[in-house]
Amino acid sequence: MTGATLAPAARRLWLGRALLATLAATVLAHGGASTVELDFAALGFALLALLAVTVPVAAPRLACLQVLALLSLAALLAFALWQTAPLGASPFADPAWKALGDAIADAAPRGSISVAPGLTLAAAPALAAPFLAFAVALACCQNDEEALRLWRGLAYFGAAYAAFAIVQEVFWPDQLLFEPKRFYLGDLTGSFVNRNTAGTFFGVALLLNLALLFADLRVVRLARLARRGKWSGPSAALFLHLFAVLDCAAALFLTRSRGAIGATLVATLVATAMMAARRLTLDRGREELFARWRRPAVAAAALALVLGLFALFAGRTEHRAQALASEDARWCVFSSTVAAIADYWPLGAGFGAFPDVFPAYRNVDCAGVYGVWDHAHDFFLEGLLGFGLPFVGATALVYLTLAAALIHGARVRRRLRFLPVAGLAALVLVTLHAIVDFSLQIPGVAVYVAAAIAAAVAVALGRADEDSAARRGLHNRAA
Repeated sequence: MTGATLAPAARRLWLGRALLATLAATVLAHGGASTVELDFAALGFALLALLAVTVPVAAPRLACLQVLALLSLAALLAFALWQTAPLGASPFADPAWKALGDAIADAAPRGSISVAPGLTLAAAPALAAPFLAFAVALACCQNDEEALRLWRGLAYFGAAYAAFAIVQEVFWPDQLLFEPKRFYLGDLTGSFVNRNTAGTFFGVALLLNLALLFADLRVVRLARLARRGKWSGPSAALFLHLFAVLDCAAALFLTRSRGAIGATLVATLVATAMMAARRLTLDRGREELFARWRRPAVAAAALALVLGLFALFAGRTEHRAQALASEDARWCVFSSTVAAIADYWPLGAGFGAFPDVFPAYRNVDCAGVYGVWDHAHDFFLEGLLGFGLPFVGATALVYLTLAAALIHGARVRRRLRFLPVAGLAALVLVTLHAIVDFSLQIPGVAVYVAAAIAAAVAVALGRADEDSAARRGLHNRAA
């Protein structure tokens, strides 16, 4: 192989390493929750996206998906920018600007769609980061091996971060990295400020490592392993990934996030059931009297193990959920947000403007008068309030595209089928939790999920492109 042949692969290797480093820095910087941290994170992913241009995506379907992601981002950013533009007395402008102009003599109304143009501009990096991370990840995954390498990097980082969070909670429970911890004392949050955000992250990390665990099972003979007890090679990797799964599960339960634990339970059941539907191990032979029952037995055992772990460790969370169910103000906030959407549904109140819009609709009878609500605790409601109808179209496009690709991969792939299956489960997890919380609005979680799903999609669609190219090559040679 010539140096020219190796150059693209080397560029993809270093681009993947830079992506993991930028992602890790975003997670450790409180998930990019503050404005300064967010701006640096978005700048890092933007620079990586520029570098990714030098690494063209060879697989046609992946190239189209990358272009679609970047075009979708451009359209959303353009719409957000239009929401901040001064429109004067335009009928598209929010009526609040006219009322402000009438109240202030000799003041020309600004007349923008967004109620808070400054907040809309400040929130743009949070919108851009996951789309850029997804596009960069696709550029790093030109074949199965590269996609698996990125997946392993994300899974191992998630497990290492979970171990760090547990150690921090045990020995320095009052610290948030290098700062005093002010919120959620007694709950594990890692470097995130909110336990629910941390819970979503650990849940996704658990799914990534669970996929690697099932992949290891396919290349070992459990009967021989039990007889000889050789813990090397594939068997060593099996126990490494089992430990990683338990590590992420422990961190998840210690967050005591009701939504994250429940969503992870559902997603884990989905992943376990789909992965156990195919051959699990290399065990064969006549000595296996009940070989035909292995698949349903192992599937039932895996599901029972998952349910047992959640039943064992989630007791405190269940008790807390029962104690606070009637006092959780977020249910009241949902109804207030829906009332705001009814007034702003065509073009939205401005992306990121929720903190300024919500106080006018806040129901003090159930939400109280204390505290500041920066988010709606529902990704979809807040997105609809901010963007209006365009959010519905963008969300439908994203979900239909990703779900179609991952389901296709789960149906047609064999050796690396666990990647699209786990990617689909991760999509289920973040969707369920996004209904009751704002984890997806935190850049550290959003970019982690985007990179993982990109690796899964690369496996789901990449081989189809390779097979199609091979068939075209055979046809051309025959002609």
